[in-house]
Amino acid sequence: MSEHYRGNEFIELIERLTGAKSIEGKNGWTVKCPAHKDGSASLSVRENDEGTKLLVNCYAGCSITEICNSLGIRVSQLFFEKSASNYKKKSNYERERLEIDKAVGWLFRERRKNNQPCESQERKDFLAAETRLRNYVATTNPQKTRK
Repeated sequence: MSEHYRGNEFIELIERLTGAKSIEGKNGWTVKCPAHKDGSASLSVRENDEGTKLLVNCYAGCSITEICNSLGIRVSQLFFEKSASNYKKKSNYERERLEIDKAVGWLFRERRKNNQPCESQERKDFLAAETRLRNYVATTNPQKTRK
């Protein structure tokens, strides 16, 4: 069974790919679209009222298939049942490791964005975290073909 993305997980995937921060609003997020060169946040993402799928709209006109292909995921991964979540099925260690790796990546990118120097150990930690995240994505989505 493949991973199904909740809103915040989908947004984190896009942020990792584009390097751009999303804007969270009352009903969802806006972020740069990964399917085209985007100068501003043109992608709207939110969960539907029933909590069973993600609603994704690119104001520049990219299709949901183009968006998902650019992320290396399937459109079907945007649909889920309210009570079902692969995220909850992971062990505590796996969930914590995933969250730590996401945080390490975010901190490293923030430091680089703000032109703050990074020590060699911080860079090694970041590279290790990114490798684990890539491996995680590859194992949860074996058909992924990222360039």
